[in-house]
Amino acid sequence: MRIYEYAKKYKVTSKDLIKILVKQGFEVTSHMSVLDAKALAFLDKTLRQASAGVKAVAGKQVKKPAVPRQGSTEQGRSARDEGKEEKNVPKEVKKTVSPAMQKVKKADGKPAPKIIEKPKKLVIRPMVLGDAAQEMGKPATGVILTLLKWGVVCAKNQVLPEELVEKLARHYEIDFERASSKELVEKVEKEGAAVGANQQERLPVVVVMGHVDHGKTTLLDFVRKTRVASREKGGITQHLGAYEVTTPQGGVVFLDTPGHEAFSKIRMRGAKAADIGILVVAADDSVMPQTIEVIEHAKSVKLPLIVAINKVDRVGPSEIEKVKQDLVRYELLPEEWGGDTVCVPISAKLGQGIDHLLEMIILQSQMMGLKADKLADARGYVLESKIEKGRGPVATLILQHGIARVGDFFVCGKTFGKINSMVDSYSKRVKSAEPSVPVQVAGFAELPEAGDFFEVVSPADYKKARQGKREQRPLAAKMVSAADKDSINLIIKADSDSSKEALLGAIEKASKNLEKGFNIIQASVGDISESDIDLASISSSLLVGLHVKAEAKASSMAQMLAVKVELFDIIYKLIEFLEEYSESKKEIKKELRKIGEAVVLRVFQIKNIGTIAGCAVKDGRFSKDGSVVVFRRGKKVGEGKISSLQREKKIVKEVHAGFECAFLIDGFSDWEVDDRVECYLELPQEK
Repeated sequence: MRIYEYAKKYKVTSKDLIKILVKQGFEVTSHMSVLDAKALAFLDKTLRQASAGVKAVAGKQVKKPAVPRQGSTEQGRSARDEGKEEKNVPKEVKKTVSPAMQKVKKADGKPAPKIIEKPKKLVIRPMVLGDAAQEMGKPATGVILTLLKWGVVCAKNQVLPEELVEKLARHYEIDFERASSKELVEKVEKEGAAVGANQQERLPVVVVMGHVDHGKTTLLDFVRKTRVASREKGGITQHLGAYEVTTPQGGVVFLDTPGHEAFSKIRMRGAKAADIGILVVAADDSVMPQTIEVIEHAKSVKLPLIVAINKVDRVGPSEIEKVKQDLVRYELLPEEWGGDTVCVPISAKLGQGIDHLLEMIILQSQMMGLKADKLADARGYVLESKIEKGRGPVATLILQHGIARVGDFFVCGKTFGKINSMVDSYSKRVKSAEPSVPVQVAGFAELPEAGDFFEVVSPADYKKARQGKREQRPLAAKMVSAADKDSINLIIKADSDSSKEALLGAIEKASKNLEKGFNIIQASVGDISESDIDLASISSSLLVGLHVKAEAKASSMAQMLAVKVELFDIIYKLIEFLEEYSESKKEIKKELRKIGEAVVLRVFQIKNIGTIAGCAVKDGRFSKDGSVVVFRRGKKVGEGKISSLQREKKIVKEVHAGFECAFLIDGFSDWEVDDRVECYLELPQEK
């Protein structure tokens, strides 16, 4: 019997059982560990004794310990004083100072200074400048001056991105380490002053990842009882979706990620924001390139993975075993083979094994002890952002702590705002959002970037952030009047920041293999407007859109200015079009090649026209578009381009060997009989 099965049978938690077993010396690693006969006998005996003890205590009246009255004896006062001093000593001091040292006082009667051990390393994460300065042990003004020297204008209450925090740590020679969002939550939870002691259980955030067309969205589709997969263009997911799901086993928040190779950054972002990862592997496909990428992402952020072997209704047991063998190559050893990776065979289409998978998710989350402080200031991360008609810039958030409410002020990355509306994963308007629950927020001053840190702030801090906001560079920072010979000017429009990010990465990758690459003039989010058409006309650019449409006036303007606009719903179709477009614009390299040879038979002088040479073509052909070189007694005497070519008094395009012709040459007229003439033509270079 496995630990989780025993816990379920006897109505205890797997976590408590593991603690008891480890304390007794049994070798167990997780709730999936198998209990042998000895461990089962020990647990049965321990639980019986515990049950008997509880009944015995319940039958007796427990007396409260006698507490001496205040001031009754000198000994009582001494005991109370000692207890008071012990109670007031911070936890950090207790760990670093002995009990005797805690009672030591200075000569003037004042308590000795508190000794608090400083953190060994700075955890790199998006931080408010003031907090970053405090953790680095530097004055905020000094940090601001350092940033000014680097050309970065930043106020005390502005959020610094991860790369800037790392640069400051290197500058001040402070040890640092990077951490996933899950590790950041653990760190913040340990900082009682920052988060508070009001820890409560929260829903697990589960990211569903895997190769394209392995059934990720179909799995969520079955769980949510909706038709998400059928609404996706081309049958593939191209956004990061967040859904709150209520199951018989408990509440779960699912993140659905794209499987196409272009969306690597989106998958990485989903892995960072999640507590548990579900790796979906199709039994008839086994491990594929994006499957390997997901495993590497999970390892980099220490994300526990549960493998869902999908499409088992199509295959036999041997194919399922093959998937497990392939997983072992990437250090995912199934628990039935002695490892700690849970593998659940499922059929997302038929619903087979889904209940068991959900049970494994809930068990894993219980073992992790996921908690959040709802009384702390709301903070979290942006999963996705886009421009929505009627609402402006909106972002999908998942909070890690606190409760965000309509009307709250916030700062987020390089932007800020006030929450004016929130929509949950079922498109219903809500007034507040709790930790782990995905919600779409409107009220941003500008479009935030996916991955930005979101934090609710006071009205005073909001005003400071607004006043300290530095001017942003214009989107079209690079303007050209005409297309570069070596590249094609391109303007990109996408429906969300993640789509734009994925598209830019895919275009950059494709350009490396193209002779004529792409020069990105502008990349932005939203439908195509008149200003986009105007910019494309000025810069001689091709304008492409992903999941967007062109406004009516913009379409008319594009026709009038002859601007080429191409719209797509599927990213790989867009990339294929750009590759074909690049090939069509590729400059064909040509070389001058000899195509024929002739001998002059007669020379004609025609008034108002010039000197015409009558020839017999001995080899190859002569073309009207060609040029000739004239040789006399073995020496070159002239050259020129054919301006007119005739055969039997008719103008022709070319004359082949065995026929006679007459031609007029620009730049040469000193013909003689028996001159040898070679014809040359510009032709594409031979590979």
